Amino acid sequence: MVMNASGEVLGQYTLYERLGRGGMATVNRAEMRGLAGFRKRVALKRLHPHIAKDPSMLQSFVHEARLASYLHHPNIAQTYDLGRAGDSYFIAMEYVPGPTLAQLLRRTAAAAVSVPIPIALAILSQLCDALDYAHNFCDENGKPLGIIHRDVSPSNIMISSTGIVKLIDFGIAKAAGFGAAEAGVIKGKLSYMAPEYLEGQLDLRADLFGLGVIAHELLTGRSLFHASNDSDTLLLLRALPIQPPSRWNPDIPGDLDDIVLTALQRTPELRWQSAAAMGTAIRNVMGAFGPPVTNQQLIEWVEWAIQQRLPKADPHLARGSAHGIDAIGGPPCLATGSGVDLAHELGGVPEPSSEPHEPSVGSDAPTRPIAKLGKAAARPSAAPGARRAWLLLLVMLALGVAARDQLVVTGHQLYAWYTG
Repeated sequence: MVMNASGEVLGQYTLYERLGRGGMATVNRAEMRGLAGFRKRVALKRLHPHIAKDPSMLQSFVHEARLASYLHHPNIAQTYDLGRAGDSYFIAMEYVPGPTLAQLLRRTAAAAVSVPIPIALAILSQLCDALDYAHNFCDENGKPLGIIHRDVSPSNIMISSTGIVKLIDFGIAKAAGFGAAEAGVIKGKLSYMAPEYLEGQLDLRADLFGLGVIAHELLTGRSLFHASNDSDTLLLLRALPIQPPSRWNPDIPGDLDDIVLTALQRTPELRWQSAAAMGTAIRNVMGAFGPPVTNQQLIEWVEWAIQQRLPKADPHLARGSAHGIDAIGGPPCLATGSGVDLAHELGGVPEPSSEPHEPSVGSDAPTRPIAKLGKAAARPSAAPGARRAWLLLLVMLALGVAARDQLVVTGHQLYAWYTG
């Protein structure tokens, strides 16, 4: 864990270990000290000094704090304070101990563990509640603000130690009357971006497309639109035929396939028209898998999954990089509050000569949730090493064909075959 700034005082906050560092800001665990011995643990997001000198960037930082401070919902990380101490501008946010969804997906992929369908549905249901609240939020005069998150991706979703899923980082959210979203500027992670947004069209349904990508990846253990570079990612986003999740997980019923594929419709009018409608459909499907997963069951399974040992034979797996899953969501967005012991995993801009730090949540791994959540929990996904072996074989065959018939096989064609 990086321990810089330990004991540094910033206004009424005492800073401790750094949780993450991004291009705009640094996040530290901190403690707010008030009157009569009052103390509160927070995540303090501090703008880099050179960024604070840019008026437009400073305005964006203030916008984030103002917008997020309006939102009070169990599934949205709360913002408490916007302040300045000397030349330092900071936001105090809810401290959420626990992994991001990106970290959970990396760990389960590296350990060849499938996310049980009931667990995936519990996570998706809570995210629908968060988006429904944000999309329909009104100001004090009852005027809808039209909040669109614009970056619904695994690195902006946390699973707290209480089993409550939290949507974080409204730093690039768009809302009527707040004026931070620049016209003609596209922000967010390409792999989770709605196709119409690339053409300059944006409404709340763009967030539901990102949620659809997350749903597909949770249920299949595979990245959907990620490629080795932005141009190939954009090509996949616009043209890749989207297969139903049941192609990789036969336990997924047709109704759940329909929910995910509806969220992934490239035409907004054919997509879910509200997070509430998508959430209702998800809860209707939950009944097929028994009683809904409780928050306690959710966090117990997450703790168990995080603690799974990684294969020792492949050093790449020890860093959570199984078949490209380490790139789910792109580099984790650092401008957010986050859990303890996740300093390197949260690093969109990693520290020099530091390796990603795998989180350690909880203590003894329970076995009860695995038995209760069905055979999907215990069924490992196909070994990443086997997938790489098949891909290597394909490359060798392709090169042989190219040499014989003077054909050209592109990396994109190989990737399309591999992901299809």
